[in-house]
Amino acid sequence: MPPPIYVKGGQWTNVEDQILKAAVSKYGLTQWARVASLLPKKTAKQAKARWTEYLNPNIKRDEWSLEEDEQLLRLAKLMPNQWRSISPVMGRTPAQCVERYQQLLDRTMGLNQDEVEEAEDDLKLAGPGIETMPALGNSYESLPSRPDMEEMDEDEQEMLSEATARLSNTLGKKAKRKERERMMRENRRVTLLEKRRELKAAGVRMSLESKNKKRRKEFDYNADIPHEHKPPPGLFDTTEEDAKNERERLAFQEKVNFKGMDAPEEKKIASEKDEEAKANKRSRQRISEAGKLFAEADEQNIKRRKLDLPAPGTTSADIMTINNRISDSSIKILQSQNKTSDFPEKVDNVNNKETKKPSIRKLQKVIQSMLAQIPEPKNEADMQLPQFDVNVGLSDDISDSEVAIPPKSDVQQTTSSSNLVVLRGLSIPDPKKLKSLDEQGCSELDKAIAHEFAKLIQADYTKYVDPALNSSGTLEDMDFKNVQREIGEELKRTVAPELTEENFILPRTKAAVDECFRLLESLHASATDIDSQLDSNASEYSLALEEKYTAIATASLELQAESINEAVLGFIGSLEGEAIQNRAKSLTELVAKTNRAKSTCLT
Repeated sequence: MPPPIYVKGGQWTNVEDQILKAAVSKYGLTQWARVASLLPKKTAKQAKARWTEYLNPNIKRDEWSLEEDEQLLRLAKLMPNQWRSISPVMGRTPAQCVERYQQLLDRTMGLNQDEVEEAEDDLKLAGPGIETMPALGNSYESLPSRPDMEEMDEDEQEMLSEATARLSNTLGKKAKRKERERMMRENRRVTLLEKRRELKAAGVRMSLESKNKKRRKEFDYNADIPHEHKPPPGLFDTTEEDAKNERERLAFQEKVNFKGMDAPEEKKIASEKDEEAKANKRSRQRISEAGKLFAEADEQNIKRRKLDLPAPGTTSADIMTINNRISDSSIKILQSQNKTSDFPEKVDNVNNKETKKPSIRKLQKVIQSMLAQIPEPKNEADMQLPQFDVNVGLSDDISDSEVAIPPKSDVQQTTSSSNLVVLRGLSIPDPKKLKSLDEQGCSELDKAIAHEFAKLIQADYTKYVDPALNSSGTLEDMDFKNVQREIGEELKRTVAPELTEENFILPRTKAAVDECFRLLESLHASATDIDSQLDSNASEYSLALEEKYTAIATASLELQAESINEAVLGFIGSLEGEAIQNRAKSLTELVAKTNRAKSTCLT
């Protein structure tokens, strides 16, 4: 047995490096304690440092470039002596960064190789903290491994054999034993949890482990059965049970003597009678519902007017086809009845043709024919229909004859020159009572519209109200048609002038631009004036509205107070009236008593 190792560390050997690589490939980069258990002379921290500083395949081991040298010098200036922080940025180990930095300093100072060897014994970049540890040159984790000897020691051979056995054996005895122990612990834990849950449901609270030594002597709910009643030794006394059974038997006998026993046949007969009664009740209910439905149908038929159907328009050919169809269907029904099979077979259609959906045109014709057979109304009301344009085209699938408008009968014919006021039956104002237009603040267009409006009112008033009023006569129908025809011919003769692009080119002079800006400024000024006026009007309106609201609120409060006062005073007045009546009654009684007493005294 090799002697125990009290201080772990030292130079790494090739065997230890290979074991470390194999352990990392199996256990990963997090279980360093398990990795170090394969290396008796190394700790977990040393194994991790060896992997990160030397064995990691991601470490750069090529020559340094000029860009990397510049970056190293810049980082060393920003973070002096913080090589463990600089190494992740450079992608190299802290020892490589320190060595390269020292080489750059020596090259800058112009030292020879001999001077560099003499200065190797100095502490160089040593300083406080763990950041400067790789600069000392005594970290074995960053140095190359020692080669193997021809004959390894016994401890190295034992370490190699144990590591080989543990790393290669994934399903050995130890692994199976560990798995079995883990399963036993899990089963024990689940059992304890179930027992604790059952005790908690029973009202007993307990913990899985007793922490107090004094309570360990108390009743153990895990080991023993709580609330257990142990039977006394010897024979069990059954006198109480016999007495209880006798009491139950006597009670049952009294119940049977009073009500009797129901035989199963009697129960069956009673159930059949109940079902028959229920069936009769359901049938009576259905008959009553059917009677109600027929009564409602009769009432509806009474309320409806008599249906006058048109005369039948069937021909002899239609009658023959109907008779043939009836005979064919009756023959097929007789043939289907003569079949011996109990299963129904598929009966073809009468015409053996697929049912087709009727087209829209046929439906329209049927609807038109049915509407044409409707009798004329007894009370026909006159109705003026709007005039339709004859030039409007119809859809392709609907012909002109199908949607033709019926001719007008007894409808008032109005000319196109008639006024809507006359057609609607409105009153026509007197032209003398019309207000004169203020010509100062109106444009030429407003003046022309007002003049034409006055002429139109005067013409309508002369035609329909007062023919004696002097006015220009209205156009007759023929004159109106002639005027319309001449206007149409004149419009056809007139040719619209062709507008070229030159007519739409705006002037590009400075005067035109200044004029545009001047117009925009004037419009902006007028818009701002209107906005300010609107704001002032809105503020005044809001203030007036608030004043009105406050006045209404105060008036409502005063009205409520006055109504309350009126009610109180009315109630007080009613009480005063009752009091006056009672007082007057009592006074009259007192006067009567005094009079009686006076009369008795005199007598």
